[in-house]
Amino acid sequence: MNARAALKEWASTCAALAAGRPMVLLRKGGVGDSGPGQPDGPFWLVPTWVHQQEQGLRPECLGLLSQSEKYRGPGGILRLNLAARLVAAWEVNDPGLLAALRPMHAMNDETVSRRFHYRRPGLRVWLPRVWICSAPVDLAWNPAWDGCVSWMDLGDSLPVPDGASPAIGEDVLGRAVANLTGWLGPALEGPFGSDGRTTP
Repeated sequence: MNARAALKEWASTCAALAAGRPMVLLRKGGVGDSGPGQPDGPFWLVPTWVHQQEQGLRPECLGLLSQSEKYRGPGGILRLNLAARLVAAWEVNDPGLLAALRPMHAMNDETVSRRFHYRRPGLRVWLPRVWICSAPVDLAWNPAWDGCVSWMDLGDSLPVPDGASPAIGEDVLGRAVANLTGWLGPALEGPFGSDGRTTP
């Protein structure tokens, strides 16, 4: 599995995904993003420790921030520990559906509501599957990756190191897809298997 694109995501979410909790990404796009940027292949997850994150989490999820520290690279280095594939995607335009998603993200209701209403009402809900690298891949930080953008172009397609292990099994993934389909309706994209092919 090779990936050239990297997605910035809250460190708390990355830590939960790496710990084997099926989590959704509630995507709206950064202020520098020109489009939805839905991934069509493998991508890297880049934890971010934005200053709003602690205030935006539910109290019971604050411990995820300390768990995420092991994925932080040294200064001037982009450390890649987590590779991912999109399993399924939904579009949510009814704010009444957001409460059902609470078990599958770490944000408090106020944060989710702000994200839902930013620019125009609606959110994209992505369910990823994550692989934990056996050894990190380190790159020198590129200033082009600075700023409020979701996607980072790494310049080269980087192989995920041999021995990377999936954080959750196919059975857990299947239950997550079934729950989300029950809450939100049929997925707009997917569900996809761990190799990226559409499942029967």
